[in-house]
Amino acid sequence: MMKQRLLGLFATAFSFGFVACNNSGDNTSASVDTTTDDVNTATTTATSTGSYAAQADSFRINSEAGAYVDARTGKKIRIKVDPETGARTNMETGEPVDYYVDTRTWWVYGDQGFDTIGTAHMEGKNLRFRDHKNKWVPFDDRWKKDDDGDLKMKTEDVKMKVDKDGDMKIKTDDGKVKITEDGVKEKD
Repeated sequence: MMKQRLLGLFATAFSFGFVACNNSGDNTSASVDTTTDDVNTATTTATSTGSYAAQADSFRINSEAGAYVDARTGKKIRIKVDPETGARTNMETGEPVDYYVDTRTWWVYGDQGFDTIGTAHMEGKNLRFRDHKNKWVPFDDRWKKDDDGDLKMKTEDVKMKVDKDGDMKIKTDDGKVKITEDGVKEKD
Protein backbone atom coordinates (compact mmCIF):
# COMPACT_ATOMS: atom_id res chain seq x y z
CA MET A 1 0.00 0.00 0.00
CA MET A 2 2.77 2.43 0.95
CA LYS A 3 4.76 1.68 -2.20
CA GLN A 4 1.66 2.25 -4.36
CA ARG A 5 0.99 5.56 -2.64
CA LEU A 6 4.61 6.69 -2.92
CA LEU A 7 4.73 5.54 -6.54
CA GLY A 8 1.62 7.63 -7.22
CA LEU A 9 3.21 10.64 -5.50
CA PHE A 10 6.38 10.10 -7.48
CA ALA A 11 4.40 10.02 -10.72
CA THR A 12 2.65 13.25 -9.74
CA ALA A 13 5.91 14.94 -8.78
CA PHE A 14 7.54 13.71 -11.97
CA SER A 15 4.66 15.19 -13.95
CA PHE A 16 5.13 18.56 -12.23
CA GLY A 17 8.83 18.48 -13.06
CA PHE A 18 8.16 17.42 -16.66
CA VAL A 19 5.61 20.20 -17.19
CA ALA A 20 7.94 22.76 -15.62
CA CYS A 21 10.83 21.72 -17.85
CA ASN A 22 8.88 20.99 -21.04
CA ASN A 23 8.31 24.50 -22.35
CA SER A 24 11.70 25.50 -23.72
CA GLY A 25 10.49 27.11 -26.93
CA ASP A 26 13.31 25.54 -28.95
CA ASN A 27 11.06 24.04 -31.58
CA THR A 28 12.92 23.28 -34.75
CA SER A 29 11.43 22.35 -38.08
CA ALA A 30 12.94 21.62 -41.43
CA SER A 31 11.59 22.05 -44.91
CA VAL A 32 13.04 20.67 -48.12
CA ASP A 33 12.76 22.35 -51.51
CA THR A 34 13.84 20.08 -54.33
CA THR A 35 14.29 21.25 -57.90
CA THR A 36 14.87 18.66 -60.61
CA ASP A 37 15.85 19.01 -64.23
CA ASP A 38 17.60 16.71 -66.67
CA VAL A 39 21.10 17.86 -65.69
CA ASN A 40 21.28 18.07 -61.89
CA THR A 41 19.29 17.93 -58.64
CA ALA A 42 19.59 20.63 -55.99
CA THR A 43 18.34 20.16 -52.42
CA THR A 44 18.05 23.04 -49.98
CA THR A 45 17.26 22.58 -46.29
CA ALA A 46 16.10 25.50 -44.20
CA THR A 47 15.86 25.31 -40.41
CA SER A 48 13.91 27.75 -38.29
CA THR A 49 13.89 28.12 -34.52
CA GLY A 50 10.55 28.59 -32.73
CA SER A 51 9.90 31.92 -31.11
CA TYR A 52 7.47 33.50 -28.70
CA ALA A 53 6.39 36.22 -31.15
CA ALA A 54 2.79 34.96 -31.28
CA GLN A 55 2.54 34.85 -27.47
CA ALA A 56 4.09 38.32 -27.23
CA ASP A 57 1.47 39.70 -29.60
CA SER A 58 -1.37 37.89 -27.84
CA PHE A 59 -0.25 39.11 -24.40
CA ARG A 60 0.05 42.69 -25.69
CA ILE A 61 -3.51 42.63 -27.05
CA ASN A 62 -4.99 40.91 -23.99
CA SER A 63 -3.07 43.20 -21.60
CA GLU A 64 -4.45 46.26 -23.36
CA ALA A 65 -7.94 44.75 -22.94
CA GLY A 66 -7.32 44.33 -19.18
CA ALA A 67 -7.51 40.52 -19.21
CA TYR A 68 -4.78 39.80 -16.61
CA VAL A 69 -4.51 40.28 -12.85
CA ASP A 70 -1.56 39.68 -10.54
CA ALA A 71 -2.32 36.48 -8.61
CA ARG A 72 -0.78 37.82 -5.40
CA THR A 73 -2.54 41.22 -5.35
CA GLY A 74 -5.63 40.75 -7.52
CA LYS A 75 -4.81 44.03 -9.32
CA LYS A 76 -4.82 44.36 -13.10
CA ILE A 77 -1.42 44.07 -14.75
CA ARG A 78 -0.13 44.45 -18.25
CA ILE A 79 2.20 41.62 -19.20
CA LYS A 80 4.98 41.84 -21.77
CA VAL A 81 6.40 38.64 -23.28
CA ASP A 82 9.92 38.66 -24.68
CA PRO A 83 9.53 37.33 -28.25
CA GLU A 84 12.90 35.53 -28.08
CA THR A 85 12.88 33.93 -24.60
CA GLY A 86 9.19 33.88 -23.61
CA ALA A 87 9.99 35.59 -20.30
CA ARG A 88 7.01 37.52 -18.91
CA THR A 89 7.46 40.88 -17.21
CA ASN A 90 5.16 43.52 -15.79
CA MET A 91 5.04 46.35 -18.37
CA GLU A 92 4.87 49.06 -15.70
CA THR A 93 7.55 47.81 -13.31
CA GLY A 94 9.73 45.62 -15.53
CA GLU A 95 9.68 42.91 -12.83
CA PRO A 96 9.17 39.23 -13.73
CA VAL A 97 5.58 37.98 -13.53
CA ASP A 98 5.53 34.58 -11.88
CA TYR A 99 1.81 34.07 -11.12
CA TYR A 100 -1.11 35.69 -12.92
CA VAL A 101 -4.79 35.08 -13.63
CA ASP A 102 -6.53 35.39 -16.99
CA THR A 103 -9.90 36.92 -16.02
CA ARG A 104 -11.57 35.74 -19.22
CA THR A 105 -11.28 32.11 -18.04
CA TRP A 106 -10.18 32.57 -14.38
CA TRP A 107 -7.31 30.17 -15.01
CA VAL A 108 -4.12 30.64 -13.02
CA TYR A 109 -0.70 30.48 -14.69
CA GLY A 110 2.65 30.38 -12.96
CA ASP A 111 6.36 29.80 -12.84
CA GLN A 112 7.02 31.03 -16.39
CA GLY A 113 5.09 28.13 -17.93
CA PHE A 114 2.23 28.58 -20.35
CA ASP A 115 0.13 25.78 -18.77
CA THR A 116 -2.65 26.37 -16.25
CA ILE A 117 -1.92 25.50 -12.64
CA GLY A 118 -5.27 26.26 -11.02
CA THR A 119 -8.47 28.27 -11.00
CA ALA A 120 -9.43 31.51 -9.30
CA HIS A 121 -12.34 33.86 -8.72
CA MET A 122 -13.04 37.18 -7.03
CA GLU A 123 -14.83 37.36 -3.69
CA GLY A 124 -15.62 41.04 -3.38
CA LYS A 125 -12.22 42.70 -3.83
CA ASN A 126 -10.24 39.58 -2.88
CA LEU A 127 -8.83 37.05 -5.32
CA ARG A 128 -9.27 33.44 -4.16
CA PHE A 129 -7.92 30.13 -5.48
CA ARG A 130 -9.46 26.65 -5.48
CA ASP A 131 -7.51 24.30 -3.20
CA HIS A 132 -7.39 20.49 -3.01
CA LYS A 133 -10.52 20.45 -0.79
CA ASN A 134 -12.45 22.46 -3.39
CA LYS A 135 -12.43 25.50 -1.07
CA TRP A 136 -11.55 29.05 -2.08
CA VAL A 137 -8.42 30.24 -0.27
CA PRO A 138 -5.94 33.17 -0.46
CA PHE A 139 -2.79 32.92 -2.58
CA ASP A 140 -0.43 32.10 0.29
CA ASP A 141 -2.68 29.24 1.42
CA ARG A 142 -2.66 27.74 -2.08
CA TRP A 143 0.90 28.47 -3.25
CA LYS A 144 3.61 29.55 -0.91
CA LYS A 145 7.21 30.36 -1.75
CA ASP A 146 9.65 30.97 1.04
CA ASP A 147 12.41 33.58 0.98
CA ASP A 148 14.78 31.17 -0.82
CA GLY A 149 12.34 30.73 -3.73
CA ASP A 150 11.26 27.23 -2.69
CA LEU A 151 7.69 26.25 -3.56
CA LYS A 152 5.72 24.50 -0.84
CA MET A 153 2.38 22.74 -1.27
CA LYS A 154 0.41 21.04 1.45
CA THR A 155 -2.73 18.91 1.44
CA GLU A 156 -4.38 16.96 4.24
CA ASP A 157 -2.02 14.01 3.97
CA VAL A 158 0.82 15.16 1.69
CA LYS A 159 3.51 17.82 1.98
CA MET A 160 5.63 18.66 -1.05
CA LYS A 161 8.53 21.07 -1.43
CA VAL A 162 10.25 21.95 -4.69
CA ASP A 163 13.44 23.96 -4.31
CA LYS A 164 14.79 26.43 -6.84
CA ASP A 165 17.09 23.72 -8.28
CA GLY A 166 14.09 21.48 -9.06
CA ASP A 167 14.76 18.93 -6.30
CA MET A 168 11.54 17.64 -4.69
CA LYS A 169 10.72 16.32 -1.24
CA ILE A 170 7.41 14.59 -0.66
CA LYS A 171 6.25 13.57 2.81
CA THR A 172 3.21 11.46 3.68
CA ASP A 173 2.11 9.50 6.73
CA ASP A 174 3.63 6.42 5.08
CA GLY A 175 7.09 7.82 4.41
CA LYS A 176 9.26 10.30 2.56
CA VAL A 177 10.50 10.53 -1.02
CA LYS A 178 13.30 12.76 -2.27
CA ILE A 179 13.68 13.30 -6.00
CA THR A 180 16.87 14.86 -7.32
CA GLU A 181 18.72 14.76 -10.62
CA ASP A 182 20.61 11.80 -9.10
CA GLY A 183 17.41 9.77 -8.76
CA VAL A 184 14.73 8.84 -6.24
CA LYS A 185 15.40 8.12 -2.57
CA GLU A 186 12.72 6.57 -0.39
CA LYS A 187 12.47 6.46 3.43
CA ASP A 188 9.84 4.75 5.57
